[in-house]
Amino acid sequence: MKKYFIYLTTVVFFGAVLTMSSCNNDDDDTPIDPGESATELLVKKFDAAPSMDGEIDDIWGTAQRLTTSAQVPSGLGNRMTYYNAVDLGEETLDIFEAYEGETENFTMRSGYVGSDIYFLIEWADAVDSKDRQSWYFDSSSQRWRGEHKYANKADDKFYEDKFSFLFPIGEVDNFAASTCYATCHTVSSINNTKDKHTRHYLKGSGQKVDMWHWKRVRGTHNDRIDDQRMTYKEGPYTSSTNGRSGDEDGQSGYSNNSQTLMMTGTEVEVNVPLYVVFNGTDYYWIPEAQLDNEAKKVIAVALNGTLTLDGGETINPNDGGYEQGVGAKRIPSILTRDFTGGRADLEIKAVHTGTGWVCEVKRKLNTGDVDDVVFDVTKEFPFGFAIFNNAAIAHAIKPGLLMKFEQ
Repeated sequence: MKKYFIYLTTVVFFGAVLTMSSCNNDDDDTPIDPGESATELLVKKFDAAPSMDGEIDDIWGTAQRLTTSAQVPSGLGNRMTYYNAVDLGEETLDIFEAYEGETENFTMRSGYVGSDIYFLIEWADAVDSKDRQSWYFDSSSQRWRGEHKYANKADDKFYEDKFSFLFPIGEVDNFAASTCYATCHTVSSINNTKDKHTRHYLKGSGQKVDMWHWKRVRGTHNDRIDDQRMTYKEGPYTSSTNGRSGDEDGQSGYSNNSQTLMMTGTEVEVNVPLYVVFNGTDYYWIPEAQLDNEAKKVIAVALNGTLTLDGGETINPNDGGYEQGVGAKRIPSILTRDFTGGRADLEIKAVHTGTGWVCEVKRKLNTGDVDDVVFDVTKEFPFGFAIFNNAAIAHAIKPGLLMKFEQ
């Protein structure tokens, strides 16, 4: 009996040990929170690539979160000229009028696998802004006009959502300390109407910054981010100095849907759309594949604004649907096409969830393009990030960020 008791006790003991071991193994399988930082983006070494579909795969849960906010600067100075039209009194408005002080909270994660690097960016935004300078008909002047590019007040915002990254290519003066602000310079006077007193360029000879500029409308075609650069410009510096451009190799993915025609029976020239989707509603860009198919070219404009299309159709805007700010038939300001060459190095899948943006970005660690930063995983990279909430130039800026790679 005693031997049986000892045997039974031994079995129970080892069973308990096995049970405890099993519980411990279950605990080991529990995902570990990778934590977060307000200033550093730790690029996780992934075992596999995330899917580029705008869905947040489980693998993103292993990457540390950069969680912080960006803010639109205030008090940068009056425009000193007009941006939209000469008779609106814009000269005394701030360069970021109607956006000053706006704050954008965002989360960013990153990972790399093989020769590719990935980014996941999320921020709250209740509105998918894509009504970018749509053409409307001004019945009082009987002229076609575009919505303002630059907002003059809070209810005058007709642009697109955007974001941008800045990375130094090699050494760039003051970039480690100032990031975005190292590229931004202000002059005290305006050379030409519509010039901005604050422009982007570098003052160090031969220096260069890699700029990634996602544009909700203009980047829609084949899901690309516009790969751009900021370069050195020699002084003297004026409001016309501009060091920002697309990468030298390649073509941009968009053009303006605009042309100048002489009004029928007159010698008066007016601006009108170049292409229109006849009876189209609630559309915000015209892709290249639709040109001369669903989209017809405008070949004439009458005194009352009626447009004649190359298929013989006519559009009389006085019949309605083209009212400023609200007309469902307003016409897009942009034609889209493929980005090519060095302008097409950045892939994106951007999804508006109804409450905000989820953006997945993919790029080669080394694209082989001299206008692109090379991500050496043994090094650290200072960078800046900005969000444009339905804005052409007003952006919420987050300088002073640092990227590190997990080894």
